Amino acid sequence: MKPYDVGLVCGRFQTFHKGHEKLIDTGLLLCDRMLILVGSAQECGTERNPLNVNTRIKMIREVYGDDSNIMIYALSDLTDENDITPDWGRYLLQNVDRYIYKNPDVMIYGNDDSRSGWFDKKDLKNTTELIINREELPISGTMLRALMIQDKRREWMTFVNPKLHKMYDEIRSELMESIKEN
Repeated sequence: MKPYDVGLVCGRFQTFHKGHEKLIDTGLLLCDRMLILVGSAQECGTERNPLNVNTRIKMIREVYGDDSNIMIYALSDLTDENDITPDWGRYLLQNVDRYIYKNPDVMIYGNDDSRSGWFDKKDLKNTTELIINREELPISGTMLRALMIQDKRREWMTFVNPKLHKMYDEIRSELMESIKEN
């Protein structure tokens, strides 16, 4: 038995990379189950959110398979992706409650995230916040998208799980299509 029942990781995953994987893997070490919410689910084809939610979920499933202890769901924004307020945090927790009927036992995120503004501390009673230092793995979706735009496949491959290498052309094609439309 692990120290916690359910861990939560929430992100846009544009694209899914080793930094995201580190968050989820940490949760899997500590929690019996992981809930992964794929944010900005309503948006695709934009500069910041080029990939549709199905592609993003497919990347996560490609890495983790159909592990029944990993729950992956789409989450639309409350207002917009820059809505960093306690209202957003309550909205997030209401959506978590739909899937696990309680607050997560642990919320896991990177130190470069702005999650602290998401919550009124009273909304997180009985939830541990675990901040993973991502300084040793300086990576971002923006950086990976830039590598794909420049078609630097080999460099891109160093930042993603090898299980995603075969998806490069599919992901890049979707990215490039969104650039053409903008």
